Amino acid sequence: MENENTDDLFDKPLSDDPQENLRMENELLHLKLQAELGVDPQIINPVDPQVENEFLKNIFDFEHNYASSKRVKLFELLGEPDFIPAAELSDDLLDIALEELNSLMQSKSIVIDYSGEYSNRVKYLFITEELFEQEANDFAIPGMMMHFHYEEFHPNHKIDIEDRAQEFLSEWFKQSFSELSWELGRSFVSPDRKTYTKDEIVAQLKNIFSAFPAFKNEEYTIHDIGFELQEGGGLGHAEGMVKYDAVLENNEVIHFEGPFKIYLSLEQDWWSIFHVVFPGFKYP
Repeated sequence: MENENTDDLFDKPLSDDPQENLRMENELLHLKLQAELGVDPQIINPVDPQVENEFLKNIFDFEHNYASSKRVKLFELLGEPDFIPAAELSDDLLDIALEELNSLMQSKSIVIDYSGEYSNRVKYLFITEELFEQEANDFAIPGMMMHFHYEEFHPNHKIDIEDRAQEFLSEWFKQSFSELSWELGRSFVSPDRKTYTKDEIVAQLKNIFSAFPAFKNEEYTIHDIGFELQEGGGLGHAEGMVKYDAVLENNEVIHFEGPFKIYLSLEQDWWSIFHVVFPGFKYP
């Protein structure tokens, strides 16, 4: 089927009544999105009809453009720019070349995200020797950026472990753990070697929080992160000091303070927590 632009779909009004015409347009767009592109209309919540109309047209145009666009290497998408290999550049000239490449990518709505600190030479090598070879769809959406994450190509295990530890600490103080807490592993091991499912640990956490309506005055530091990679996985930890006040329902305050240690395992390039030693936490 030849792609249609939504501006061409409604050249002629469907009704003389503007409101009825808008309603009919929206219904037709819902049907076309579902029939032609497989988009579930239930994902769109009822809103102002005019806003809904623009939203539906944008989805329709995006899906058609995406489906009809070809895959090209990023090097082609950037216009096959001339560049000098990193080995032939001094540090000063490489800094200038990297700035020019970043400006070119910015003009094409392409951004590279780095979670860690890396030298400009590492970044330049990554762009010219790896990213240029990556494929992307050859179409752009005004206002939308295409993001590439360096660590998806070169995992930084220390940063990943620190992120999981930060997520655990944040959810602890917010008392917001749930079955969707992605930092928690599928199973936990207690000090006496009993195993618990993730659901059992989340239930235990919620049970602990039920005794304390709030935590306050929280402070923590992470002072050591370590890991050891093994064939097909790895083990890691994050440890530090934490202190906070737990408020009881009668407003009595219990102060917790001491060292903590979070143990993680690596499976399928993802670090997840399987054991914690943390002031205020106890296993079921």
